[in-house]
Amino acid sequence: MSALRVLKEADLKAVLDVPTGIEIVERTFRDLGTRDIFRLSEPAALFGGSGIGKAARYKSKGATLISENVTGIRLISDVAREHGFRSHHMLVVFDDATGAPIGLLNETWLHRFRTALTAVVAAKHLARPESRVLALIGAGSIAAELFPAMTRTFRLDEVRVVARRLESAGAFCRRFASEPARFVAMREPLDALDGADIAITLTLAQSPVVRPGMLSPGAFLCSMGETEEVAFGVLDEADVFVVDDFEYATVLGDIEAWLRGGRIGRAALEARVDGHIGEVVAGTRPFRQNDGQRIFAIVQGMAICDLALARHALTEAERRGLGGSLDLFG
Repeated sequence: MSALRVLKEADLKAVLDVPTGIEIVERTFRDLGTRDIFRLSEPAALFGGSGIGKAARYKSKGATLISENVTGIRLISDVAREHGFRSHHMLVVFDDATGAPIGLLNETWLHRFRTALTAVVAAKHLARPESRVLALIGAGSIAAELFPAMTRTFRLDEVRVVARRLESAGAFCRRFASEPARFVAMREPLDALDGADIAITLTLAQSPVVRPGMLSPGAFLCSMGETEEVAFGVLDEADVFVVDDFEYATVLGDIEAWLRGGRIGRAALEARVDGHIGEVVAGTRPFRQNDGQRIFAIVQGMAICDLALARHALTEAERRGLGGSLDLFG
């Protein structure tokens, strides 16, 4: 049995750039919409750990790429924000023909990279191509990975940034001073969303940051957080509603909060979904019909994209002789 190839963050950054990442994510979503070559774990996620006091919580997600004959298992640990939020991600990749593990990746950066790129791909296919103003609610590590991918995809004039503290939003904006778009720190989501063409929420908000009446005609809203970022009433204002993985969305984020709060039943909500991200990217049918439509997408991330990126990274790292090795079963 061959040893596992072990890839650290530096190895992954050496073999994955923005154009390559977007191409892989886009291809994976397109395949999702047209070909039966994926399997997701059942259930969509498993949760463990007490989360009591300073104790961590754990999450596991899995996926299979049938066309590549590989399966990946993601293992994630999180410590609550009030205790100094920390997150560790690992991804184990298996060869389906032998059942043997072939790769072990530090997925902490890769997860952020993948999450950001899924937002970019969703916006590319659902926002108006001439979009010029982006409202970014949340200025953490995932939000930072949106650039330069977003400014390469759209000719943005302005990026409005809202964080928990204005000082944090300002620091984020200074970090991207060299970007072609103007980055502006703002205090309130209401101000940032006023006239924005694209809105992306990446928060751990304790209450919704996007409420009815905030979205301009023609806007594209992408909610990506694990809490209720978007008030249920916004759904009534949306002309098109898209998700990536409905099952996973029922266990955390906006949809989980809406269901738990009794604001809508599962069957009624599922019937309200106009399509999934695979259908959007594959173009199996049009979603944006005109420039005035408000489109709302909940894109929290699918393990198939993590696995597709990891598979590419492992193949390219082997070709270049990057990474270490670990023989657990010899």
